[in-house]
Amino acid sequence: MRFLRPAVFALALAGASAAGAATQVELTPAWGGWSRPGRVTEIVVRAQADTATRGSVEIMSGVQSLHARLELAAGDTRRYEVTVPASAALESEIKIEGAPAQRNPIALSLSESPLLGVALVDAPRAQLAGFHAIAVAADDLPRNAAAYSSVDAVALDGATIRALDSRQLVALIGHAAACGRLALVAPTPDVRRLLEGSAGCGARMLASGATAPEALDRLAMTLANPAASPASAADLSYLLQPEARAWPRLVAALAAFFGVAALALLLARSTPLLLLVPLLATVAMGLLLITGQARTRLVIWAEAAPAVRVAQYQAWQEVAGATRGNLDIALLAGLGHPQACDAQRPVQFEVDALRGRPVSARFEGRLFDTAAVCYSGHFPVMRAVRVTPQADGAIEVRNDGALAWPPGTFVSEGAVQPLPALEPGKAVTLLGDAGRPPQDAAQRAALARTPFGGYGVLWPLALGTVTDAPAASAAWLLVPIEGPT
Repeated sequence: MRFLRPAVFALALAGASAAGAATQVELTPAWGGWSRPGRVTEIVVRAQADTATRGSVEIMSGVQSLHARLELAAGDTRRYEVTVPASAALESEIKIEGAPAQRNPIALSLSESPLLGVALVDAPRAQLAGFHAIAVAADDLPRNAAAYSSVDAVALDGATIRALDSRQLVALIGHAAACGRLALVAPTPDVRRLLEGSAGCGARMLASGATAPEALDRLAMTLANPAASPASAADLSYLLQPEARAWPRLVAALAAFFGVAALALLLARSTPLLLLVPLLATVAMGLLLITGQARTRLVIWAEAAPAVRVAQYQAWQEVAGATRGNLDIALLAGLGHPQACDAQRPVQFEVDALRGRPVSARFEGRLFDTAAVCYSGHFPVMRAVRVTPQADGAIEVRNDGALAWPPGTFVSEGAVQPLPALEPGKAVTLLGDAGRPPQDAAQRAALARTPFGGYGVLWPLALGTVTDAPAASAAWLLVPIEGPT
């Protein structure tokens, strides 16, 4: 068998049935079990039951874990995929009703050398100098774009791309949008147009050729192009406006207590009344802490090159607790791959096995603690921006797309200025010296992520597709534009 798929396989007896029917649970890592230290990989979970049964599957990677409850009817089959940090200490725990729990390691091969994923039907042994090549079949390619971080480059041919299901194709497009290195062997014109129109970094990481050696030679030429780094968790947290959270209520309660205590000392004549004041204050403070509601905030930062049809985004969801105990975060269904922003903080993600995605995260918390979940993904967008410097120092900004733009902010030469709404095909001329210093964190972030000597356009985004977004939410789209060369 050419493509060997290493897996953790567990067989457990479901209940105490006389027939001894079995529930089979199989866990298979993507990329044939290969990854890189500090990256993200995908685990495919398949469960099948001969009789109705219940159980759970938990995958543990260091201090983080993903837990899913299974409820299977007779003859039922369930499959879902999860993304986890790649770790040499990856483990699974499978619990089936009526059978002992099974805890097994999930074997990953962590490579110190760059990895080349080879999904070529006719040339499975293709090589790239300096890379360790791993041959995989179409079904071994991930269905979450984040899992492409396990490898440093991918080579695919037309037959492999045609064999991908819809989720795999979306993940491949997301990988291209994130400036992933791709070599396409004899792609059809429509596939090439699709990936070129979605690829980030000006499609500089995308190579193609009629044969595998030709495509890989062109891929090797892209190694001189550094990939653009996405916004970090620290960048996103900086975009959130400072918030006082629960402290004002606590300070107000303490001030009220001291005021009431002072009046009691001055006016009260009985000892029981003096003792009742601190007792009632203690009860009131306890109720204040118990009934305090956790506050959730969300910030999204997206970037897309001019005329590219896909924007890559990073998101930060922060929850501030008002009580002692664990912090539970309801994950947002409209966003992509979730992970703990702090990789060193213990967290358990609860996975909905029916939908195949995490739905909540539980952090160990303290009084007035905060926790954050980071997301990454992509969405379709088209902002075809053309910037033309004029001889007199002015700058022409033209909407070359088919959709109108809302008002935004233009970034140039370390300054920002308002950009009016533009209809398709329309242009506006801005004065080169009319800029001003950035006024808020979003404008400062746009300035920092605009290419040196280039331009940028920043727009606020509506969060209509994130139906469960909290009220305290903000989102931006930045289109960075290279300057004249």
